[in-house]
Amino acid sequence: MYSSIATVGLSGTLEEKITAIAQAGFAGVELFENDLTVFPGSAREAGELIRAHGLTLVTLQPFRDLEGLTGTARQQAFDRAEQKFDLMAELGTDLLMCCSTLHPDALPGLDRAAADYAELGERAARRGMRVAFEALAWGKHIHDYRDSWEVVRRANHPAVGLVLDTFHIFSRQTELTSMANIPGERIFLVQTADAPRLSMDHLSWSRHYRCFPGQGELNLDEFMQRLVATTYQGPLSHEIFNDVFRMGHSAQTARDGLRSYHLLRSMAQPETVPAAQPIDGVAFVEINIRPERADVLRQDLRALGLSCVGRHRTLSAERWAVNQLNIVVNMEADFAGRPAGRQHTHVGAFGVLVEHAEGAVKRAAALGFDLLKPEAVGATHGMTALRNADGSLGYIVDAAQLAQVWAQEFVALDAVPEGHLVEVDHLSLSMNYHDYLSLMLQYRAVFDVVPSASFDVTDPRGLIQSQVLQNRQHPGPFRLALNASMSPDTSSNRFLHTVGGSSVQHIALRTTDMATTVAALDAAEVPCLSIPQNYYRDVQARFGLNPAVTEWMRSHDVLYDADEGGEFHQRYIRPEQQSFFFEVVQRDGYLGLGAPNAFVRAAAQQQALELSTAGGNAT
Repeated sequence: MYSSIATVGLSGTLEEKITAIAQAGFAGVELFENDLTVFPGSAREAGELIRAHGLTLVTLQPFRDLEGLTGTARQQAFDRAEQKFDLMAELGTDLLMCCSTLHPDALPGLDRAAADYAELGERAARRGMRVAFEALAWGKHIHDYRDSWEVVRRANHPAVGLVLDTFHIFSRQTELTSMANIPGERIFLVQTADAPRLSMDHLSWSRHYRCFPGQGELNLDEFMQRLVATTYQGPLSHEIFNDVFRMGHSAQTARDGLRSYHLLRSMAQPETVPAAQPIDGVAFVEINIRPERADVLRQDLRALGLSCVGRHRTLSAERWAVNQLNIVVNMEADFAGRPAGRQHTHVGAFGVLVEHAEGAVKRAAALGFDLLKPEAVGATHGMTALRNADGSLGYIVDAAQLAQVWAQEFVALDAVPEGHLVEVDHLSLSMNYHDYLSLMLQYRAVFDVVPSASFDVTDPRGLIQSQVLQNRQHPGPFRLALNASMSPDTSSNRFLHTVGGSSVQHIALRTTDMATTVAALDAAEVPCLSIPQNYYRDVQARFGLNPAVTEWMRSHDVLYDADEGGEFHQRYIRPEQQSFFFEVVQRDGYLGLGAPNAFVRAAAQQQALELSTAGGNAT
């Protein structure tokens, strides 16, 4: 199998799409005819453009409404096909991809369809060409790959083959065991797409919400294993209809597409790459800040119970820690990982803790992800980092490496204290949608993590889509929340404008004693996010808490939730001289991230952002 992608999945002109596809490293391309129609040159020149970039033109697609017609309509369909064969000859491709009919006058019957495709195959063969038949999930009579295969089988022509499309198969929830009956040489094209699980009509779902394998919720592992069993050796091609991709950067889309192809190949042959590992926690968070603003951050960290336990031997950086929680305050003007043009205080890197860092790094490299090796930037810490979609770094580290980093890179100033704050509970990223999908693919491909169901957070100025990545088998202690919004004025998008792009917006720190942590913050006069008073009347009504407990939460701006696992408390520290929020949480068996409180938090953050912007402090 070799890599391919359909031009319909990228933004831009045909020239821009072909350039992005080639630069990403694809071997083949499917030409969506709309892209050819608006191309300013001839069909021959379009074919030459594709070949000049080192690409194989896999197919021209789609050809619609052939089977089941009679009389003049049937003759017109075959005349149209002959014109497409002429076009293909000029383009330099031999495969026409055909979709099951939607024609209002088309008659049912597999034998009728097979006879039509036998004739089409004979016409194609006379031109040295082939045709591939696909069952559309919304096809009028044929919408199941088992029926399209039966048409191909009955047509019994060497120039007629099958298209398998993962979206059409999974959206219909069609079983996969019948794939075992299909010889690999009779499959002419495999098109792959993932998608979130949605309840809507198949056409709308397909046209707007497809995504790359690794970004959705379909069981592509089983599909790939069954595909390998057929001995198929043709193109493994992405066909993606997605509104975000159509308005995003074609280069980023193409790079993600090739990484997704590598992920599919690893599903087919899992022994060829190291296994995906769960993430055991956040090893550290690195905050990049101007030296003149560091004192306010130090004050907040001290109030939270952290101590400065180390100073970097060569860089202007400090290690602040308590228990298993580590925060690096980096005051260097220039350092590896700073996104271009980003001057605001922000999270420039974080480390994810795995059992064997070398295996995770090898897996990331095999899947084509962008890695920053320490020797490439003259670093001595020995940690390799993934370049995250937001431009920050995600270091991959194991326990032995982490201990070595603290011992060798930092001069010890004090012992790591014990306290009520124990670890990073979760990180929450606000992102544009393109980065959201890129990071989703990256973490799901490299690590053994799965996304929660997508949910919407109501912001006073729009909706914010949110999902949480966490380990497949044991949900704690790693949680990475992704947030994106189409509305320009939601709190998440206002944050993007402030910091100059996607980044960590919340650093949630877990405490074992919220009351003590709150008292310490209040004593240090660290400002918190102000929560509307009416919220607490609702909490009291919903949970029936002791009124004194509710009053304590109200007077200290603490949010509350409970689920089948237990209770959850949250408090947000309002940023004074940083763009992100610290969040302190206490979870007593609670499983989630406080999603029922998200709309309250978003409204309060909007108010805080307005105050911060008015005061010029969001730096």
